[in-house]
Amino acid sequence: MRVCILWLVIALFADSAFGNTVFTYRAPESDLDVRYDYDYELLLLALEKTKKTFGEYELRASPRMNFPRAQLSARANTLPNFFFKDSYKQELTDELTYAPFPVDLGIVGYRACFVSKTNKYKLESIKGIEDLKKLTYGFGLGWLDTIILRHHGFIVHEIPSYEGLFKMVEMNRVDLFCRGANELLGEYNAHKDFKNLTYDKHISLAYPLPRFFFTSKQNKAAAERVFKGLEIAYHDGSLKKLWLKYYEDSINFVNLHKRKIFHLTNPMLKGIDKRYEQYIYNPLKGSDTATVTP
Repeated sequence: MRVCILWLVIALFADSAFGNTVFTYRAPESDLDVRYDYDYELLLLALEKTKKTFGEYELRASPRMNFPRAQLSARANTLPNFFFKDSYKQELTDELTYAPFPVDLGIVGYRACFVSKTNKYKLESIKGIEDLKKLTYGFGLGWLDTIILRHHGFIVHEIPSYEGLFKMVEMNRVDLFCRGANELLGEYNAHKDFKNLTYDKHISLAYPLPRFFFTSKQNKAAAERVFKGLEIAYHDGSLKKLWLKYYEDSINFVNLHKRKIFHLTNPMLKGIDKRYEQYIYNPLKGSDTATVTP
């Protein structure tokens, strides 16, 4: 019995014995899910930038999970130094800690929407926010977009499956599935076999949506390491280089300057660490793009 316990202890602490700190990142939800490729490389970059100060590390994939399960896993702290990206809301920070650096520099708050080819005409005649409220929107379980849009009087349906959101739009079960300007191109290319699926070119919803790497409160030292690594990478230019590698093509593809932008407030930012604001990217700076605030 003592031998078994000894081997268990050795297995649990083997990585520490060899000087490696294990970190776990959230794996994609499906084979077509390209949303987390940048997050993985960014987390890897932050760990590399801090290796001399904090030591060697190993980065592992989690089991596949949606947002609610990721939050549960982080709360339970069942995976070593498990980090997942999520939008800020105070109730999340009551239970978890986070590195106060906006993972995607805030660009995800500019939303462009998937729509069916048979329904895309609905977006061509949008004049005001009340026209947008007549449409239906699909988002995943636990996504902050649901709270923001419902706060402003929009009709939102929560769908448990990420892939199911594309199917719901294609089948006209919901009118729109809105994505970040940095996300739309990759997801559009990944779902081109959806014959009745396309994207709107006329409007964009915009709201502050800073996303951070969250983890268990028991991992505060790991969160501080990730934050320091992100700061270093930002100031030496390597973070922006990675950001452009993944997002520049999609941002250009979405072409926010040619859209009518509808700005909404985010009611869930109470208590946020405002250090993140200095890192927010404004894609409309110096633009005369038409904007509407309800």
